[in-house]
Amino acid sequence: MGVVRDLLTGSGRTHELVSRAVHLPITSPYSPAPELPPIVLTDVLGEDAVKNLPMTRDVAIAIPAVSKARNLLVATVSRFPLRAIRTDSNGVESDVTKEHAWLHRTNGSVSPQERMAWTVDDLIFHGVSLWLLKRGVPEGEGENRRRPIIEAEWCPRANWSIGDRGDGVQAILVDGVAIAEDGYMLINAPFEGLLNIGQRTLRGARDTEQAWVGRARNPIPVIELHQTDDSLEPAEAKTFVDTWAKARTQENGAIGYTPPGIEVRVHGEARAELMVEGRNAIRTDIGSFLNVRVAMLDGTVGVDSLTYSTKDGERNAFYEFDLPFWTDPITGRMSLDDIVPRGTRIRFDMYEAFNPPTRTGATVED
Repeated sequence: MGVVRDLLTGSGRTHELVSRAVHLPITSPYSPAPELPPIVLTDVLGEDAVKNLPMTRDVAIAIPAVSKARNLLVATVSRFPLRAIRTDSNGVESDVTKEHAWLHRTNGSVSPQERMAWTVDDLIFHGVSLWLLKRGVPEGEGENRRRPIIEAEWCPRANWSIGDRGDGVQAILVDGVAIAEDGYMLINAPFEGLLNIGQRTLRGARDTEQAWVGRARNPIPVIELHQTDDSLEPAEAKTFVDTWAKARTQENGAIGYTPPGIEVRVHGEARAELMVEGRNAIRTDIGSFLNVRVAMLDGTVGVDSLTYSTKDGERNAFYEFDLPFWTDPITGRMSLDDIVPRGTRIRFDMYEAFNPPTRTGATVED
């Protein structure tokens, strides 16, 4: 992609602060942040300590409710094209999207749709996303002189951080190299990110999933092999218990054998509805964090006899109340004067999905 390519080659089209970036590795957008293999952490810290480590994206995305919410938001927002709308001194609006080609095209293998998809993904999990910008020659005169954006690309969260650029000043660092202020666009979500504020809920969701999988493999929660005589030594008893535990996880685990002197006792039964209610509650909690109504996550909504709702009503409410939580911060950041000229604003074109009274711009540009 163009911006990263310039960072690698030092072509001179970027600010002098990135001239040192000669051998930066290109990381796939899908690469998670570098982590120690879980088996190593378990060996060093112990299983209990590993369970209490900060939740990472690759663990959180494996939770079905999180994937559902994430996929819904990503698929919805990323298919809306971006429009540039300019308002003149008379209040007349015009579509000037063609003057800002970076909104609807990229020069690399990552499409605009994919770029926006991973931007929303970053906002969901981390609460912030970074785009690297390539700017052209200055335009205008005097104070209005500015360098227009000619290319913009998403930067993977694992590749950048905020730190000292070398002179005591905090800056955006891409693979440890400082980026000029006009060389990036930082997009902030309205909250701190699911991995930062939802740790307890995510751990509970993971534990709930492990619990119902365990109950599926062993429907009877507690089995006691009660010894009624002294025919077994402790070592023999342990071997017998291990054999039973292994047999319980097999396909024909309902069949077992007890020698004389052993009595099988079952303690308690697992209520299936508790697992259903618990997993539904997780969808509600994840939806609450991400501002997505539970009906859109295929969850069950608790309603009273005086409440009436339809699928169309839930869908309209999603577009009207839930989605702006994610779209407005993106377009709001892109509408600032350091990104587009004063008097120009960026908006998502939601006409096809939402059918507003008027379109926000042309359907096709490229």
